[in-house]
Amino acid sequence: MLIWIILFTSLALSLIFNGYMENIFIVLSTVMIYKQIIVNKDYKYMACALVISFIGVNCMITFGFKNYISFKDIQPGNDKEETLVLLVSEGEAKKYNLKERSTQIYYEKGYKSLFTGIRDLHKYKNYYNDLGDSDFKEKADEVRKKLSYQLGDGYKVVNSYMYTKPYFEDTLEYIVSQGYKNIIICPLFMTEGSDYEIFKRRYEKLNLVSYNLVGIEVLEPFYKSNNLAMVYKNEILKNIRALGEDSGVLLIGLHNKNNLEQDILFREKIKEYLNYEEKDIDVQIKLPLLENNKKDIIKSGEELLEYGIDTLYVVLPTCTIDTMYTKHLVKSILEELDMGNTKFYYIDPEKKMDAIVDELFARISLMNQIGG
Repeated sequence: MLIWIILFTSLALSLIFNGYMENIFIVLSTVMIYKQIIVNKDYKYMACALVISFIGVNCMITFGFKNYISFKDIQPGNDKEETLVLLVSEGEAKKYNLKERSTQIYYEKGYKSLFTGIRDLHKYKNYYNDLGDSDFKEKADEVRKKLSYQLGDGYKVVNSYMYTKPYFEDTLEYIVSQGYKNIIICPLFMTEGSDYEIFKRRYEKLNLVSYNLVGIEVLEPFYKSNNLAMVYKNEILKNIRALGEDSGVLLIGLHNKNNLEQDILFREKIKEYLNYEEKDIDVQIKLPLLENNKKDIIKSGEELLEYGIDTLYVVLPTCTIDTMYTKHLVKSILEELDMGNTKFYYIDPEKKMDAIVDELFARISLMNQIGG
């Protein structure tokens, strides 16, 4: 049975590792298959070994591979007068990172990862193989630099992440040790969905009250942002007017990650702005949810096509910064909607990062009365 366990374990590990480690496990499992099936023709204990290997590898993912994040008891440094602005976002490594992704799976699914870990990691690895490197940190750093410039002297802006290094607990540990007392935490989430809830739980465990901070504020997500909704509206209309054709717009929501009520509220805001401003071109708008294996989206797309539209625009106003997951969703949606002679376009506003910066600046300005 040991050989079968090694075989299935090697197969599972080849699914979640990449690079030379993936190749090693592929070769090892191939050798084991040849030995057991071709040479020995021994199928005894095969099913039992499969179960043991499945459980063992998922346990490794849940408890062995993930990073253990903690907030150490530290001694605050000398007080600093600067206000520290801490940006907190999902975060994503530039290249596929097994440990960081295992950590994310654990926080998102808890002990359910004992059953889904192999599948989830394999899917995420395929996103990278298919789409290339992630630009998440580049986008996050763009927000940091622009916000730092707008805020000017008296403020220090720092990035931190939920699921990649530097983790926000580690960053906060450093911030407190450096003596910052005025801290503004800015969660870069569209709604109070699953990621925001994970952020809140992790933040509440830190017990920062014990460090006698003068003032620590946590801003709310972006679903109420009129500025961000206007950016989406402007980008959609710019594309529609450039072609001058009858068009359809799919404003797609994420039910599994976002707060549904807030997600709908933000998309309805974009739809309202579109309907108010665009009266000389016929625009059909649908607000489907990404669930049921994209059936709602396909159905909504087909309904729009019945109007005889020439162009269909796909918009996912579901996150502040796109991840490999959302990019994969966009690609798969466009592939499934590819039908007939209708042209399909994905709209990701060029000025979205600027709108996020402006929104953060406005909120911090209102809070601290910058410039008067």
